[in-house]
Amino acid sequence: MTNASSFPEALRADAYDYYWEAYDEQPQVYKSVFTVKKTNKAYEKSTSAIGSGKLEEKTLTGKIKEKSAIEGFITYGKIRTFAKMETIDESLAKDPQKLSNFLKDQMPIWAKDAEETIEEFCAGVFNYGGYTSGHDVFNNTIPGVIDPGTGDLLYDSKALFAANGTYHTSKGNSNYYNGLGALNISLTNVQTAYNRMTVYNNRKENDTIMRNVPDILLCSPALKFTVDELLESQDKPDTANRAINVLKNIVKPVYWDYLTDADQWQLVNTKMGAFVLYMRENPEFDLWEDKDYKLYKMSIAMRYGIMVKNWRQVVAANYATS
Repeated sequence: MTNASSFPEALRADAYDYYWEAYDEQPQVYKSVFTVKKTNKAYEKSTSAIGSGKLEEKTLTGKIKEKSAIEGFITYGKIRTFAKMETIDESLAKDPQKLSNFLKDQMPIWAKDAEETIEEFCAGVFNYGGYTSGHDVFNNTIPGVIDPGTGDLLYDSKALFAANGTYHTSKGNSNYYNGLGALNISLTNVQTAYNRMTVYNNRKENDTIMRNVPDILLCSPALKFTVDELLESQDKPDTANRAINVLKNIVKPVYWDYLTDADQWQLVNTKMGAFVLYMRENPEFDLWEDKDYKLYKMSIAMRYGIMVKNWRQVVAANYATS
């Protein structure tokens, strides 16, 4: 094979221009859910320092009480490679004008393909968050490099959505849950989920109180009309006296085509950066000749990965468990 540098530099530049022009026009819902950060590493690692608790009053002659900070869970986010390759005709590859026209038509398609790949990968955190045996989207093992020891599960060896009875156990040894099981969306049930996050799961790893308020309700477009009525009606839906709707504008609805369960819904606190997408490399394009078959091939490759830093920032219902 000839070296990939045989791709004409002018056409390479055109390819990137065509790609990004089309990519920037794509809807990118994952950015409403994930904090996007750059990285140049094979994986990212985060350890939360919990702190040593509140200050205590010191008497006039007494000593300051000494406390020790404790360490939270270690979380990882490995960088993965996503790529594909296509074959193009030799006559096309050797004609700069034809190849330029081809790239102009092809790059918007590849931009959409890349956008769909990222969206589907990120949505997998919620599509598979209730799998009791876990899923590869949570697996951050890199053979010979790192092995968190949690396999396909979250950093605490539990599914992201732990139900009542399975629990997430804090470093303070208390039990919590953020999976509500089979619970259809309704005014009452949204309030239940809201209270679960803000009143019961508003705890640090040492069980001290923190502020934990959701800002979005994430679900499939299949729930749009129900959710819009719940969150945007001035009056309480389905009541004779049309009482005040306490859910009006309490969170922002976000509809994600890549959520696979039509009736699954979740409240998410995106402000605390619990869900992170690490971008290592933007798309790279290569064109080379396969002399054995007298064919040219063109490829696109991207590198990125996900880290889930805290389960407390989501409460989910009607999710799949396997």
